[in-house]
Amino acid sequence: MRNLFFLFVFSFFLNSHSQNQKRFQLLDAENEKPVAFANVLFNNLNQKGTTSDIDGIFYIPNNVQNITISYVGFETQILNVNDITSSKILLKLEVSALDEVVLDGENPAHRIIKLAAQNKDFNNPNTLESYSYNSYDKIIFTSKSTTEEKDSMMIAAEKIMKGSYFFITETIAKHKYLKPRLFQDSIIATKTSGFKQPNFALLASGFQPFSFYDEHIELFETNYLNPISKGSTRKYKFRLKEEIIKDNDTLFIISFEPKANRNFEALKGILTINSNKYAVQSVDAETVNSGKIAFKIQQKYNLTKENYWFPEQLNFEMVVGTGPFSMAYVGKSYISDIDLSTPLTSKDFSLTTNIFSKELAQKDDGFWNEFRRDTLDYREKRTYVFIDSIGELIKMDKVFSYIPKLSEGRIPLKYVDIDLNQLYKYNKYEGSRLGLGLYTNEDISKTVSVGGYGAYGFKDHTWKYGGEVLFDFSKEKDFTISLKYKNDVVETGDFTGNRINNILNQRTWLASQMDAVESYSITTNMKLFRNVDWSLGFNNSKVSPRYAYLFNNNGASVFNYTNSEFQFGLSYHSSEKITNMFGLKIREISDKPIINFLYAKGLNDVFDGEFNYNKFRLTLDHSFVTKGLGKTTYRLDLGYIDKSIPYGLLFTGEGSYDKDIPFVVRNYFQTATPYEFLSNKYASLFTTHNFGRLFNNKGFFQPDVLLHNNLGIGSLSDSDNHQIIDFSTKEELFLESGLELQNILKLPFMDIGYFGIGVGGFYRYGYHHLENSKDNFVFKYSFGFTFK
Repeated sequence: MRNLFFLFVFSFFLNSHSQNQKRFQLLDAENEKPVAFANVLFNNLNQKGTTSDIDGIFYIPNNVQNITISYVGFETQILNVNDITSSKILLKLEVSALDEVVLDGENPAHRIIKLAAQNKDFNNPNTLESYSYNSYDKIIFTSKSTTEEKDSMMIAAEKIMKGSYFFITETIAKHKYLKPRLFQDSIIATKTSGFKQPNFALLASGFQPFSFYDEHIELFETNYLNPISKGSTRKYKFRLKEEIIKDNDTLFIISFEPKANRNFEALKGILTINSNKYAVQSVDAETVNSGKIAFKIQQKYNLTKENYWFPEQLNFEMVVGTGPFSMAYVGKSYISDIDLSTPLTSKDFSLTTNIFSKELAQKDDGFWNEFRRDTLDYREKRTYVFIDSIGELIKMDKVFSYIPKLSEGRIPLKYVDIDLNQLYKYNKYEGSRLGLGLYTNEDISKTVSVGGYGAYGFKDHTWKYGGEVLFDFSKEKDFTISLKYKNDVVETGDFTGNRINNILNQRTWLASQMDAVESYSITTNMKLFRNVDWSLGFNNSKVSPRYAYLFNNNGASVFNYTNSEFQFGLSYHSSEKITNMFGLKIREISDKPIINFLYAKGLNDVFDGEFNYNKFRLTLDHSFVTKGLGKTTYRLDLGYIDKSIPYGLLFTGEGSYDKDIPFVVRNYFQTATPYEFLSNKYASLFTTHNFGRLFNNKGFFQPDVLLHNNLGIGSLSDSDNHQIIDFSTKEELFLESGLELQNILKLPFMDIGYFGIGVGGFYRYGYHHLENSKDNFVFKYSFGFTFK
């Protein structure tokens, strides 16, 4: 009874409140798109007013008689409220507007921008100790091409769809944050066209930064210089368009755009800065010269009860491609229930960034209507009806359930998966290698998978094969145990984690020095703590080098040998964000430091093991942006072995120069041949600095300019133990530098991007320079995909 009473009182309050407010929406008269962040002054109430939200909606009290509506680029309107006959108010574009001219002294906009930059650390939500909020997110996917650009297939498809979008999804989530870098999104409900039970969620906030205060605004892995940053007045052109006094504060409406002949990743748009803490009240920005991908972001902030400016609405539009295939992703995020004093500890956060509520299930329309800011329009409703029917017809839930398998390189069939990684490989030792791998799947057991592979190398004329039993005990903590048998070839120096096992990585093509290995192993992997993964394993291998070599083992020349090894690995991601998407855990790319530590212990007399040693390897990967200069990426690579052991177990293979396959390979020496150096102790540093598009920011010729500097030093104990084989050591510093121009030649791909071909020149110098000067210079190619 008491609950019914409170429900009645609450309903009465809402009804009374809505009756004392009038709702209007501002639209562009040309295209009827919402006009966000327009200023509305109540003329008969001194210095009172409001601002339209991202949807162009604003409310006024019933006692307001006249309003003045203004926004940059539109004609200012003064309206009598009683004369307004529609809830939609159309704003006309200004025919022309003269830029502000600063005749003497400092540009007034610069003072405001500098004050906003000085206060950004205070206003940035991520400087708070903790916070939480709820959000309702809606994302649609639709064609962006004009009628003239659409081909017959596109027109036919739109006729079939009868006015619906290609896709719509809605999500309700609770978010929480703990300083300095713990985030979590708890998905309460999600609804996606075409799916009955979607096991993924898209958040509008995931396509843009949560606030507009970082030095660089990262959009789709591109860093755009924030106009609110130190020194931005030297890069951007600012204009103070309008000053509006509301209550006791002043709103500064400032436009910004990159200065002419400034080559940097830039934005343009409108900022509204509030004199209260010189905080961002709203931002409307879009990318400049971004090629085949363009972004528009809108953010609105509200002053909380704690007197802190916090995001209230986030909007984004990402347009990919041009012409008939151009598509737009449009998203809106509405934030509510903001709590800036949430008592949180690290124990309140799970190992993954987003989690799905156990109660996540199909919600009825009544549930969704409680959270939607406004009712769905006809086209959005039509999308659910039409795409749901298509989803039912083609069993979309089942189709997308294959994504985790495909990401692992497997094709799921009834009872078994085909391992695509075994179908084809290439290296200089085996030549073309064809194979087949089959593994049982969830149709037989969700916990245990049994499988194997067979392959044949057409250059070495040898069969390879192996088998595996995999136990998957915990999806939450990625806890697996693997038992493997392998009769195959392994590249020398292939210590755990030393190679990129990707058939598209050019370094794997260069492998020419192999050991034939028959091995038995057991490995367990688990996500131990947040940001940390670990592995434990044991391997017993019979090794037969496939190259001319003898090892002096205590006076005896050894060719074949047996090695038993215990292995321990630890991986630390300093800023880790793992999301669940289609049942697949995806680690978001981050520039923050990543540390990998690997240790192996040789076990003498264990399963006939012949060597006792300790082996260590540590790598540190990190990237950072220097404002105005570009992005630096580096890898520090350290290795140590305390005993003399056979060639194949030592450190080698860090070179990537092969005149037959001249490609730039990251984190390898570009001018050293693959097996030029041999070490049991080494230290290497690989650095790449990307200056961006220095030469030109427009037109077809827009290469990225990269500067490479690599160095390494090492040593080899008891080098006389390695017989018959040629090698060098790095007791003196190895040095090389290079200049790479990426994307010199760009080949269009379906009007959505380019396949880029670049060139690089590298030179080795110092102690390890070669006698013939021209041999120190290496010319290489690089490949990639770009939207620009």
